[in-house]
Amino acid sequence: MDHSQFIRWGLNLVELLACVTGIVYWKKLRHSHWKWFPIYLAAIVIVELAGKYIREVRGDVALNSKLYLYFGIPLQFLFFYWLFRQYYKYNMARLKNWPLVAAAAYITSWIVDIAYLSEEKLWFFSFSYTIGNIMLLILIIAFFARLAASEEVLQFRTNLMFWVCLGLLIFYMGTLPFYGLHNTLRTRYPAIFMVYWYIQFGLNYLMYISFILAMIWSKPK
Repeated sequence: MDHSQFIRWGLNLVELLACVTGIVYWKKLRHSHWKWFPIYLAAIVIVELAGKYIREVRGDVALNSKLYLYFGIPLQFLFFYWLFRQYYKYNMARLKNWPLVAAAAYITSWIVDIAYLSEEKLWFFSFSYTIGNIMLLILIIAFFARLAASEEVLQFRTNLMFWVCLGLLIFYMGTLPFYGLHNTLRTRYPAIFMVYWYIQFGLNYLMYISFILAMIWSKPK
């Protein structure tokens, strides 16, 4: 096993640990919309393992790419838009439609990517990823602005949404340049691409660690 495989398997382990943590703390999640969070994490683990089987056992890199572009990445964006929709409905009612707008913008850009911008077999959907990322960051910033102006900031340690948003902010803000310029970096600047490839794995680790802390320390409402 080379170091890149070690990093990939390490991330899968952290993802699985986050999923298991959600199952262990299921009792305090089951009476809220957060009960779907461990199920989402389980879906991510399944996608990752399926991708490994397709890429490393079957040797089909193109199919592995399609698994993420057509299912794995859309699942992540749409799930978190839905999560923000649930939070906004009860805590930021005047902004409750923002997640719907974000989802519509992402789906539209995803269709545009498929129909007009995909140029090669392994082409990454940078346009839709960038739009989806920006929409998600807007929702995250709005959450933190609301949190900072409320008394809930004093109990941030037990706020599940705080830890999830912190993880999302670390990963999605940190990887926006990498995935936004993915095709250009991969084809024209491979050295820079590889450096950032390792960085985005580190950010991914931090995101899932934040998810684990969220389920351990939180008190869902």
